Amino acid sequence: MLEDLMLARCPSCRNTFSTDRAGRQDCPICGKPLVVPEQGAGSAASPSSETPPAESSGTPWERRAELGLVAGWAQTMQQALFEPARLFAAARLDRGNAQLGFAVLTATVFGAIGQFFGLAVRGQTQAMVDRMLSQSEIPESMRQMLRATRAMSTPGWFVAGIVLLPVLNAIFIYLNAAITHAFALILGQSKRGFPATFAACTYSWAPTVLLAVPGCGLPVAVIWLLVLTGIGLKATHGLKPGGAAAAVLGPYLLLCCAVCALGVVMGMAMRNAMPGQP
Repeated sequence: MLEDLMLARCPSCRNTFSTDRAGRQDCPICGKPLVVPEQGAGSAASPSSETPPAESSGTPWERRAELGLVAGWAQTMQQALFEPARLFAAARLDRGNAQLGFAVLTATVFGAIGQFFGLAVRGQTQAMVDRMLSQSEIPESMRQMLRATRAMSTPGWFVAGIVLLPVLNAIFIYLNAAITHAFALILGQSKRGFPATFAACTYSWAPTVLLAVPGCGLPVAVIWLLVLTGIGLKATHGLKPGGAAAAVLGPYLLLCCAVCALGVVMGMAMRNAMPGQP
């Protein structure tokens, strides 16, 4: 009966809902566990906004102090790649530093492994650049670009890239989360603030383990990362699939348009620089 219903407020998503019983249960909106307190006889029902979730221990990575570093990372990877909904549902919004550490550690270690495996490919690329530079008919603008490419293939640049990899990864992670959150705000899909977006964007970097595979590892990792980010936004913000997909794909569609426009401009410039072209 309607008079037997009580109001409760989920401490995770901050939404208020009606329930006919007290005790432990799942929020019907975000699915997180919570405890609805008993209501006193004759008292008005009040929201349980101060009631903590029944289970708030976080992801395995956030519990690495009790599980161990390797076990916490491995279990988080397993859940991120094969049980992402479970992982994102357990993510805490007050563990941003830990979540950033997971993403930076994963991308840096396996990115460095991929750089070492790619040394053979880099050697072949440098040889091809040398052959192109030996040709006298290429325009000076292209020759300068090839020289710059060759200079960045030296051992010094390789070592510098490995050393700076953690910093570059951290910057890109924050930038990716900020842009994704900006699009979520524009589209009205930010329900729980930047920490929820940040949790989704950091744990979605789990597929960067594929950076250890030269060549095909990067594109597969990027596609998998996008899928996981959408799943993460859906879980952490309580979004519908369409809203999560729009927030994730919006920045990349804009970037794709910008890259295509830049490619057209560079193509026209190179064509005009080629001798014998009208």
